[in-house]
Amino acid sequence: MPRYDVAEVQRGESLTRLDDAARLRRSTVLAYHEVTPKEVAYQYALSCRQLEEHLRLASRIRGESRSCPEPLLISFDDGHISQYELALPLLEQYSCKAIFFVIAGRIGQRSDFMTWNHLKELVARGHRVEAHGWSHTFLTSCTDAELYYEVRSAKDLIEDRVGVDVRALSAPHGRWDSRVVRACAEAGYEELYTSNPWTSLTFPSNPGTWRPGRTFAVLGRLVAVQSMGAEQLLHWLTMGSTEAGLHRVKQNLKDSARYLLGDRLYYRLWSRFSQWTGPEDYAPEEGRPAD
Repeated sequence: MPRYDVAEVQRGESLTRLDDAARLRRSTVLAYHEVTPKEVAYQYALSCRQLEEHLRLASRIRGESRSCPEPLLISFDDGHISQYELALPLLEQYSCKAIFFVIAGRIGQRSDFMTWNHLKELVARGHRVEAHGWSHTFLTSCTDAELYYEVRSAKDLIEDRVGVDVRALSAPHGRWDSRVVRACAEAGYEELYTSNPWTSLTFPSNPGTWRPGRTFAVLGRLVAVQSMGAEQLLHWLTMGSTEAGLHRVKQNLKDSARYLLGDRLYYRLWSRFSQWTGPEDYAPEEGRPAD
């Protein structure tokens, strides 16, 4: 069976004309971070050109498959100002809606982050604003008091300042465990997003612990990096079960390495390989309790 021609898809050709649209095997939530005018060293910062390539693909394949009506869903982490200044115009151009997971304690407090008025405008344009914790620290390393503050205060502040119901949290650094799930559910969240694209778990409500009659979902996302072009994304959406299984094994090995190395050592190795030169985010920040 022939593969999709990504160049034709980008030019706007119908996906059904190129191939059987049923080959879109899965929906994927993409996770973006900083957006830059041109390519930079940091591997998790995508240029405007790279982001536009992804959004053009998402726009072209939207609605082409009955099994995957929205194959590519867009999300952004952190709340960096570039997401408003550079990503928003591209989202509008390609009629794509996104979820913006923001670090509540940095909104309106740092010049490189969005303001509350920016977030209100995003909501007015049909995008979602959700939480990415209070300070971006590792939730799995928090004490019970810190964990409660990270998830509850972020939700309360965003709801108060933006006027929306915050239902989802993106786990900082992708770290989560059963304690994080329980804290999020008890704080009133309904969804927890991770950086493992294969994660899809649903927990039934437990009367006496959190929000009876509700369920809580842990959902995975595919983190966008500079090496991921439109062709790689299209291949991800259409690859078969055998190849998908190999990707799952690779992800499990990566998660095991995180666990064995510990958060701090893994974070330092990640910073070196991704060429991240910003501040370390695993330490408590001013404005929330620390032991």
